[in-house]
Amino acid sequence: MIAITALRNKLTLTPQNRMGSTVNFQNSYLIVFAALVLSLGACDKSTCYNESSALEGAVWEETDTLMASFQVTDSQHYHNIFVLARFNSLYPYSNIYFKVMLTGPKGMKMTEIKSFDITDKSGKWLGGGFGDLHSYELPIFMDLALKQFGKYKVKVVPYMRKESLEGIHNHGIKVSKGKEIF
Repeated sequence: MIAITALRNKLTLTPQNRMGSTVNFQNSYLIVFAALVLSLGACDKSTCYNESSALEGAVWEETDTLMASFQVTDSQHYHNIFVLARFNSLYPYSNIYFKVMLTGPKGMKMTEIKSFDITDKSGKWLGGGFGDLHSYELPIFMDLALKQFGKYKVKVVPYMRKESLEGIHNHGIKVSKGKEIF
């Protein structure tokens, strides 16, 4: 049963539970809001770096190096590095290749060529999204043990046969802490 009361020219709904007592919605909303804010903050603790930018004309040029710098202050967790990208139907390929360079403190260097499927064999997009835009979080390095404290730099360039890749709206890099190293 819902009892409707007018208080200070304000209409307030106060439902009654089975025991006959009323439930105060204002406190319930406050508790739900606080829980939501805390849970969103908790999700972000593992992210060390997350930045993306729009590409002019939705074209990624071969000379457009994607770069990120991040600090490692915890050697007890693995780190994961992703390329973030949003593609549209003008992207002419079913996959994409990247040349990835990672440098760390004290001269540590690593270079790899990475390949990712963007569509399946029938041309269906594998990323999330709807309509013409599809987003991808492409894992460049997973469970990477970064033992040296300090500043690391990641550089990513497209490594395709074409100098200009049409159909890429945004690109970025995300670095997050992974599981604990045992």
